[in-house]
Amino acid sequence: MSCVRDIMNRPAFTVSASTTVAEVVRYLAEQHVSSIPVISGQGEVIGIISEMALLDVLFDRALRDAPVSEFMEHHVHVVHPDDSLTHAAQLLAMYGIRRLPVVENGIIVGIIARRELLCFALDSADPISDPLIELIPSLAQYK
Repeated sequence: MSCVRDIMNRPAFTVSASTTVAEVVRYLAEQHVSSIPVISGQGEVIGIISEMALLDVLFDRALRDAPVSEFMEHHVHVVHPDDSLTHAAQLLAMYGIRRLPVVENGIIVGIIARRELLCFALDSADPISDPLIELIPSLAQYK
């Protein structure tokens, strides 16, 4: 059975809390990603910053040089490399997020995105159970 480790992207692109808003926007555009984990000097995930969070502030020229720590989301959902793909899919679906940092021993080791999970589900013979039906079994009657 496949797990997060099998399809996660390594290394995870990250930024520090002192990275400016303008730098993060450029980085998101260059990497073609919608969010990026913010890490401490030790590699611990301390937040995540998304395009959506930056959309509100980028148009204020005075905030372009502000540190991303002022706008990042502090509560970050993470997965472990050995977690099931179903668990990752559940978090992505329940919270409407696109990317999950993969953390092992407190340090970010990769990232798993909805796109990789969808491609895996499409191309693999290894089944992934429906993440919402595992959470809410009564939904199976509507299948």
